Amino acid sequence: MDDEVTPVRATAGEDTPLLPAVATNGGSSKKKTGSRDATDPPTFKDDDIKTAMANERTFFKWLFFGFHIGAMGTFILTFFSPAAPGRVTMVLFTWAVAFFFIFYGLARYYTRRTAIRNGLRDPADWEDAAAPALMAGALLLVVGSIVVYAFVTDQVPTKHPK
Repeated sequence: MDDEVTPVRATAGEDTPLLPAVATNGGSSKKKTGSRDATDPPTFKDDDIKTAMANERTFFKWLFFGFHIGAMGTFILTFFSPAAPGRVTMVLFTWAVAFFFIFYGLARYYTRRTAIRNGLRDPADWEDAAAPALMAGALLLVVGSIVVYAFVTDQVPTKHPK
C-alpha cells in the first residue's frame, strides 16, 4: 500500500526528524506543480500569521481605548456629588463615546481581517489615516467636557462617603 505511514527512526548522531514520514502529494507518484487543487487546504506564511496577530493587537488597543474613555465616565459617577445636575448625562455621554470606539475598532478588525484573507491588495482596506486624529479629538472632547462640567457645577472631584 502506498498510503501507509512508516515512522522514521533516528539513531544517535543523525539529523533525521523523529516525525513519521508523510506523503506530501496524497500518496500519488505525480510531481507537484505550482497550482493547488480545490481540496488542498490553504497554506499560511509566517507573514500572514504575523499580520493577523497584529490585527488582533490593534483591535485590543481600540478596546482598551474605549474602556479608558468609559472609565472617565465612571470617574464622574464616583467622584462628583450625587446631587450635581447633569452627572448622569455626562456619564452616558462618555460611555457613548467609549462604545463608539469599541464598535469602530471591531468594524476595523473585520475589515482588515477580510483584507488579510484577500491578500492586502488595496491599502484602503487596511489603512486608517483618520484614526489617530479621531482618537485624539475624542480624548480631548471627553477630558475637556469633564473639566468644563467641574467648573460649571463648581465642584472639585472628591471621594464621597456612601
